[in-house]
Amino acid sequence: MKELIRRAKEEKELRKSQPCRALEDPPDNGLLVPELVHVARRVHRCRASLLSGLSAIIHHHVSVHRCRFCSEVHVGKEGHGIRTCTGPGSGSRSATHVWKRGRASDIVLFPKCFHLYDRAVKPRVIHDERFTVPKISAVLELCIQAGVDLEKFPSKRRSKPVYSIEGRIVDFEEVNNGNSETAVTTTTTATPLQEDDHYTAEKKSLKELSELMGRYKVWTCGYCPEVQVGPKGHKVKMCKATKHQMRDGMHAWQEATIDDVVGPNYVWHVRDPDASALDNSLQRFYGKAPAVVELCVQGGAPVPDQYKSMMRLDVVYPQRDEVDLVA
Repeated sequence: MKELIRRAKEEKELRKSQPCRALEDPPDNGLLVPELVHVARRVHRCRASLLSGLSAIIHHHVSVHRCRFCSEVHVGKEGHGIRTCTGPGSGSRSATHVWKRGRASDIVLFPKCFHLYDRAVKPRVIHDERFTVPKISAVLELCIQAGVDLEKFPSKRRSKPVYSIEGRIVDFEEVNNGNSETAVTTTTTATPLQEDDHYTAEKKSLKELSELMGRYKVWTCGYCPEVQVGPKGHKVKMCKATKHQMRDGMHAWQEATIDDVVGPNYVWHVRDPDASALDNSLQRFYGKAPAVVELCVQGGAPVPDQYKSMMRLDVVYPQRDEVDLVA
Protein backbone atom coordinates (compact mmCIF):
# COMPACT_ATOMS: atom_id res chain seq x y z
CA MET A 1 0.00 0.00 0.00
CA LYS A 2 2.83 2.39 0.83
CA GLU A 3 4.41 1.65 -2.53
CA LEU A 4 1.16 2.46 -4.35
CA ILE A 5 0.82 5.72 -2.42
CA ARG A 6 4.40 6.63 -3.27
CA ARG A 7 3.84 5.96 -6.99
CA ALA A 8 0.63 8.01 -6.97
CA LYS A 9 2.44 10.96 -5.39
CA GLU A 10 5.25 10.73 -7.95
CA GLU A 11 2.76 10.68 -10.83
CA LYS A 12 0.92 13.66 -9.36
CA GLU A 13 4.14 15.66 -9.00
CA LEU A 14 5.13 14.72 -12.56
CA ARG A 15 1.80 15.98 -13.92
CA LYS A 16 2.26 19.27 -12.08
CA SER A 17 5.81 19.78 -13.34
CA GLN A 18 5.00 18.67 -16.91
CA PRO A 19 1.30 19.22 -17.64
CA CYS A 20 1.81 18.40 -21.33
CA ARG A 21 4.34 15.73 -22.21
CA ALA A 22 4.81 13.04 -24.82
CA LEU A 23 4.82 9.50 -23.49
CA GLU A 24 8.12 7.83 -24.26
CA ASP A 25 7.78 4.14 -23.50
CA PRO A 26 5.88 1.86 -25.89
CA PRO A 27 3.26 0.46 -25.86
CA ASP A 28 1.88 3.04 -23.40
CA ASN A 29 2.50 5.80 -25.95
CA GLY A 30 0.42 4.08 -28.63
CA LEU A 31 3.39 2.73 -30.59
CA LEU A 32 4.39 -0.88 -31.08
CA VAL A 33 7.37 -2.50 -29.41
CA PRO A 34 9.55 -3.20 -32.50
CA GLU A 35 11.36 -6.24 -31.11
CA LEU A 36 8.07 -7.96 -30.20
CA VAL A 37 6.30 -7.65 -33.56
CA HIS A 38 7.93 -10.80 -34.95
CA VAL A 39 7.29 -12.59 -31.66
CA ALA A 40 3.58 -11.77 -31.91
CA ARG A 41 3.44 -13.05 -35.48
CA ARG A 42 5.14 -16.31 -34.48
CA VAL A 43 2.69 -16.79 -31.61
CA HIS A 44 -0.22 -16.16 -33.97
CA ARG A 45 1.10 -18.65 -36.52
CA CYS A 46 1.77 -21.21 -33.81
CA ARG A 47 -1.76 -20.82 -32.43
CA ALA A 48 -3.26 -21.34 -35.89
CA SER A 49 -1.00 -24.34 -36.55
CA LEU A 50 -1.86 -25.86 -33.18
CA LEU A 51 -5.62 -25.59 -33.70
CA SER A 52 -5.45 -26.90 -37.27
CA GLY A 53 -3.23 -29.80 -36.23
CA LEU A 54 -5.44 -30.74 -33.31
CA SER A 55 -8.49 -30.61 -35.57
CA ALA A 56 -6.77 -32.98 -38.01
CA ILE A 57 -5.94 -35.46 -35.22
CA ILE A 58 -9.51 -35.34 -33.90
CA HIS A 59 -10.97 -35.79 -37.38
CA HIS A 60 -8.79 -38.73 -38.42
CA HIS A 61 -7.47 -40.50 -35.32
CA VAL A 62 -8.78 -39.72 -31.83
CA SER A 63 -12.24 -38.87 -30.51
CA VAL A 64 -12.81 -36.05 -28.03
CA HIS A 65 -15.83 -35.78 -25.75
CA ARG A 66 -17.11 -32.89 -23.67
CA CYS A 67 -19.73 -32.82 -20.95
CA ARG A 68 -22.94 -30.99 -21.83
CA PHE A 69 -23.27 -29.43 -18.38
CA CYS A 70 -19.69 -28.70 -17.23
CA SER A 71 -16.23 -28.05 -18.66
CA GLU A 72 -15.00 -31.65 -18.33
CA VAL A 73 -13.21 -33.00 -21.42
CA HIS A 74 -12.23 -36.58 -22.16
CA VAL A 75 -9.97 -37.93 -24.89
CA GLY A 76 -10.94 -41.43 -26.00
CA LYS A 77 -13.45 -43.50 -27.94
CA GLU A 78 -16.13 -43.03 -25.29
CA GLY A 79 -16.60 -40.80 -22.27
CA HIS A 80 -15.37 -41.97 -18.89
CA GLY A 81 -17.61 -43.07 -16.03
CA ILE A 82 -15.95 -41.03 -13.30
CA ARG A 83 -18.58 -39.01 -11.46
CA THR A 84 -17.10 -35.54 -11.21
CA CYS A 85 -19.76 -33.40 -12.90
CA THR A 86 -20.53 -30.13 -11.13
CA GLY A 87 -22.90 -28.66 -13.70
CA PRO A 88 -26.65 -27.97 -13.41
CA GLY A 89 -28.63 -30.99 -12.25
CA SER A 90 -25.53 -32.98 -11.33
CA GLY A 91 -27.09 -34.02 -8.02
CA SER A 92 -29.98 -35.78 -9.72
CA ARG A 93 -27.51 -37.58 -12.01
CA SER A 94 -25.14 -38.59 -9.17
CA ALA A 95 -22.49 -36.33 -10.75
CA THR A 96 -22.45 -38.45 -13.92
CA HIS A 97 -21.31 -36.65 -17.05
CA VAL A 98 -23.47 -36.40 -20.16
CA TRP A 99 -21.10 -36.52 -23.11
CA LYS A 100 -21.19 -34.91 -26.53
CA ARG A 101 -18.66 -34.63 -29.34
CA GLY A 102 -15.81 -32.24 -28.65
CA ARG A 103 -13.70 -30.00 -30.85
CA ALA A 104 -10.15 -28.69 -30.95
CA SER A 105 -11.23 -25.59 -29.02
CA ASP A 106 -12.12 -27.87 -26.09
CA ILE A 107 -8.56 -29.21 -25.90
CA VAL A 108 -6.82 -25.86 -25.41
CA LEU A 109 -8.71 -23.24 -23.41
CA PHE A 110 -8.43 -19.76 -24.91
CA PRO A 111 -10.59 -17.37 -22.82
CA LYS A 112 -12.08 -14.43 -24.69
CA CYS A 113 -11.78 -10.71 -24.05
CA PHE A 114 -13.01 -7.48 -25.62
CA HIS A 115 -11.18 -6.23 -28.70
CA LEU A 116 -9.66 -2.75 -28.39
CA TYR A 117 -9.35 -0.67 -31.55
CA ASP A 118 -7.21 1.99 -29.84
CA ARG A 119 -5.52 0.78 -26.67
CA ALA A 120 -3.88 4.15 -25.93
CA VAL A 121 -6.75 6.66 -26.27
CA LYS A 122 -9.65 4.33 -25.38
CA PRO A 123 -8.23 1.58 -23.19
CA ARG A 124 -11.51 0.54 -21.56
CA VAL A 125 -14.84 -0.88 -22.68
CA ILE A 126 -17.78 0.53 -20.71
CA HIS A 127 -20.89 -1.38 -19.71
CA ASP A 128 -23.11 0.04 -22.48
CA GLU A 129 -20.66 -1.20 -25.14
CA ARG A 130 -20.73 -4.84 -24.06
CA PHE A 131 -22.89 -5.91 -27.03
CA THR A 132 -21.25 -3.75 -29.71
CA VAL A 133 -17.57 -4.47 -29.04
CA PRO A 134 -16.55 -7.94 -30.32
CA LYS A 135 -14.96 -10.51 -28.04
CA ILE A 136 -12.06 -12.58 -29.36
CA SER A 137 -9.48 -14.93 -27.92
CA ALA A 138 -7.18 -13.21 -25.43
CA VAL A 139 -4.14 -14.70 -27.19
CA LEU A 140 -5.34 -13.31 -30.51
CA GLU A 141 -6.04 -9.90 -28.97
CA LEU A 142 -2.57 -9.87 -27.42
CA CYS A 143 -1.03 -10.65 -30.81
CA ILE A 144 -3.08 -7.90 -32.49
CA GLN A 145 -2.01 -5.30 -29.95
CA ALA A 146 1.60 -6.44 -30.34
CA GLY A 147 1.66 -6.02 -34.12
CA VAL A 148 -0.42 -8.67 -35.92
CA ASP A 149 -2.77 -7.01 -38.43
CA LEU A 150 -6.08 -8.66 -39.27
CA GLU A 151 -8.74 -7.22 -41.55
CA LYS A 152 -11.59 -8.60 -39.45
CA PHE A 153 -10.29 -6.95 -36.28
CA PRO A 154 -8.65 -3.62 -37.23
CA SER A 155 -6.39 -1.80 -34.82
CA LYS A 156 -5.09 1.74 -34.64
CA ARG A 157 -1.42 2.08 -35.68
CA ARG A 158 0.53 5.27 -35.05
CA SER A 159 3.77 6.77 -36.27
CA LYS A 160 4.01 9.33 -33.45
CA PRO A 161 3.48 8.91 -29.70
CA VAL A 162 0.45 10.23 -27.86
CA TYR A 163 0.58 13.06 -25.32
CA SER A 164 -0.48 13.19 -21.71
CA ILE A 165 -2.14 16.47 -20.71
CA GLU A 166 -2.72 16.53 -16.96
CA GLY A 167 -3.22 12.78 -16.94
CA ARG A 168 -5.51 12.65 -20.00
CA ILE A 169 -4.29 10.94 -23.19
CA VAL A 170 -4.51 13.09 -26.34
CA ASP A 171 -3.63 12.03 -29.88
CA PHE A 172 -2.44 15.03 -31.89
CA GLU A 173 -1.60 12.85 -34.89
CA GLU A 174 -5.28 12.12 -35.48
CA VAL A 175 -6.09 15.84 -35.28
CA ASN A 176 -3.39 16.75 -37.79
CA ASN A 177 -4.17 13.99 -40.27
CA GLY A 178 -7.93 14.28 -40.02
CA ASN A 179 -8.41 10.53 -40.21
CA SER A 180 -7.20 7.47 -38.41
CA GLU A 181 -4.75 5.04 -39.87
CA THR A 182 -5.87 1.45 -39.71
CA ALA A 183 -3.77 -1.63 -39.87
CA VAL A 184 -2.69 -3.29 -43.10
CA THR A 185 -3.82 -6.86 -43.38
CA THR A 186 -1.23 -9.58 -43.26
CA THR A 187 -1.91 -13.20 -44.07
CA THR A 188 -0.61 -15.95 -41.83
CA THR A 189 -0.39 -19.49 -43.10
CA ALA A 190 -0.70 -22.37 -40.67
CA THR A 191 1.98 -25.00 -41.20
CA PRO A 192 0.85 -28.56 -40.42
CA LEU A 193 2.63 -30.23 -37.51
CA GLN A 194 3.25 -33.84 -36.62
CA GLU A 195 1.65 -35.38 -33.53
CA ASP A 196 4.83 -35.23 -31.45
CA ASP A 197 5.40 -31.58 -32.42
CA HIS A 198 2.16 -30.16 -31.05
CA TYR A 199 3.10 -30.04 -27.38
CA THR A 200 6.61 -28.89 -28.34
CA ALA A 201 5.11 -26.03 -30.33
CA GLU A 202 2.74 -25.22 -27.47
CA LYS A 203 5.62 -25.09 -24.98
CA LYS A 204 7.59 -22.75 -27.25
CA SER A 205 4.58 -20.52 -27.88
CA LEU A 206 3.89 -20.24 -24.14
CA LYS A 207 7.42 -18.96 -23.62
CA GLU A 208 6.99 -16.33 -26.33
CA LEU A 209 3.54 -15.50 -24.98
CA SER A 210 5.07 -14.78 -21.58
CA GLU A 211 7.49 -12.44 -23.33
CA LEU A 212 4.58 -10.53 -24.85
CA MET A 213 2.79 -10.33 -21.51
CA GLY A 214 5.90 -8.75 -20.02
CA ARG A 215 5.31 -5.59 -22.08
CA TYR A 216 1.61 -5.71 -23.00
CA LYS A 217 -0.49 -5.85 -19.86
CA VAL A 218 -3.09 -8.55 -19.37
CA TRP A 219 -5.62 -8.43 -16.54
CA THR A 220 -7.78 -11.05 -14.90
CA CYS A 221 -10.54 -10.85 -12.32
CA GLY A 222 -9.61 -11.98 -8.83
CA TYR A 223 -13.01 -13.66 -8.42
CA CYS A 224 -13.90 -15.07 -11.85
CA PRO A 225 -11.99 -16.22 -14.98
CA GLU A 226 -12.66 -13.00 -16.94
CA VAL A 227 -9.60 -11.74 -18.85
CA GLN A 228 -8.86 -8.42 -20.56
CA VAL A 229 -5.85 -7.41 -22.64
CA GLY A 230 -4.95 -3.74 -22.48
CA PRO A 231 -3.66 -0.98 -20.20
CA LYS A 232 -6.70 -1.38 -17.92
CA GLY A 233 -9.51 -3.82 -17.28
CA HIS A 234 -12.93 -3.13 -18.77
CA LYS A 235 -15.89 -1.66 -16.88
CA VAL A 236 -18.53 -4.16 -17.96
CA LYS A 237 -20.58 -5.24 -14.94
CA MET A 238 -20.71 -8.96 -15.61
CA CYS A 239 -18.95 -10.59 -12.66
CA LYS A 240 -21.09 -13.30 -11.04
CA ALA A 241 -18.56 -14.58 -8.53
CA THR A 242 -18.48 -14.27 -4.74
CA LYS A 243 -19.91 -11.02 -3.34
CA HIS A 244 -20.46 -9.51 -6.77
CA GLN A 245 -23.47 -7.62 -5.37
CA MET A 246 -21.15 -5.57 -3.17
CA ARG A 247 -19.12 -4.60 -6.25
CA ASP A 248 -22.19 -3.97 -8.45
CA GLY A 249 -20.96 -6.69 -10.78
CA MET A 250 -17.62 -4.97 -11.37
CA HIS A 251 -14.53 -7.11 -11.75
CA ALA A 252 -11.61 -6.92 -9.33
CA TRP A 253 -8.73 -6.66 -11.77
CA GLN A 254 -5.27 -7.96 -11.06
CA GLU A 255 -2.27 -8.84 -13.19
CA ALA A 256 -2.80 -12.06 -15.14
CA THR A 257 -0.49 -15.04 -15.45
CA ILE A 258 0.11 -17.34 -18.39
CA ASP A 259 -2.44 -19.83 -17.02
CA ASP A 260 -5.13 -17.14 -17.17
CA VAL A 261 -4.53 -16.55 -20.89
CA VAL A 262 -4.04 -20.20 -21.88
CA GLY A 263 -6.05 -22.17 -19.36
CA PRO A 264 -4.55 -25.47 -18.15
CA ASN A 265 -6.85 -28.29 -19.21
CA TYR A 266 -6.04 -31.64 -17.61
CA VAL A 267 -7.85 -34.83 -18.61
CA TRP A 268 -7.80 -38.42 -17.40
CA HIS A 269 -5.13 -40.54 -19.04
CA VAL A 270 -6.43 -43.54 -20.99
CA ARG A 271 -3.74 -46.19 -21.05
CA ASP A 272 -5.56 -48.52 -23.46
CA PRO A 273 -7.93 -46.73 -25.88
CA ASP A 274 -9.53 -50.05 -26.87
CA ALA A 275 -10.39 -51.02 -23.28
CA SER A 276 -13.64 -50.24 -21.49
CA ALA A 277 -14.40 -46.78 -20.12
CA LEU A 278 -12.68 -45.56 -16.97
CA ASP A 279 -14.49 -46.76 -13.86
CA ASN A 280 -15.47 -44.48 -11.02
CA SER A 281 -14.34 -46.95 -8.35
CA LEU A 282 -10.81 -46.95 -9.79
CA GLN A 283 -10.51 -43.18 -9.89
CA ARG A 284 -7.58 -42.96 -7.46
CA PHE A 285 -5.47 -45.25 -9.64
CA TYR A 286 -5.80 -43.21 -12.84
CA GLY A 287 -3.39 -40.48 -13.87
CA LYS A 288 -3.91 -37.22 -15.67
CA ALA A 289 -2.18 -35.25 -18.40
CA PRO A 290 -2.68 -32.00 -20.30
CA ALA A 291 -5.31 -32.47 -22.98
CA VAL A 292 -2.84 -31.63 -25.76
CA VAL A 293 -0.38 -34.25 -24.51
CA GLU A 294 -3.09 -36.88 -24.07
CA LEU A 295 -4.43 -36.26 -27.56
CA CYS A 296 -0.98 -36.48 -29.14
CA VAL A 297 -0.09 -39.63 -27.18
CA GLN A 298 -3.25 -41.39 -28.31
CA GLY A 299 -2.47 -40.18 -31.83
CA GLY A 300 0.84 -42.05 -31.77
CA ALA A 301 3.35 -39.63 -30.25
CA PRO A 302 5.75 -40.81 -27.50
CA VAL A 303 5.00 -39.89 -23.90
CA PRO A 304 7.08 -36.87 -22.77
CA ASP A 305 9.33 -37.64 -19.82
CA GLN A 306 8.02 -34.74 -17.73
CA TYR A 307 4.47 -36.16 -17.82
CA LYS A 308 5.17 -39.84 -17.12
CA SER A 309 4.78 -39.49 -13.36
CA MET A 310 1.61 -37.41 -13.74
CA MET A 311 0.10 -40.04 -16.02
CA ARG A 312 0.96 -42.74 -13.42
CA LEU A 313 2.26 -45.20 -15.97
CA ASP A 314 3.89 -47.31 -13.24
CA VAL A 315 0.57 -48.03 -11.47
CA VAL A 316 -1.13 -51.38 -12.11
CA TYR A 317 -4.90 -51.09 -12.23
CA PRO A 318 -6.67 -53.57 -9.92
CA GLN A 319 -9.85 -55.35 -10.90
CA ARG A 320 -13.14 -53.95 -9.67
CA ASP A 321 -13.52 -56.70 -7.07
CA GLU A 322 -9.97 -56.05 -5.82
CA VAL A 323 -10.39 -52.37 -4.97
CA ASP A 324 -11.23 -53.03 -1.31
CA LEU A 325 -8.13 -55.21 -0.95
CA VAL A 326 -5.72 -52.47 -2.05
CA ALA A 327 -4.18 -50.51 0.81
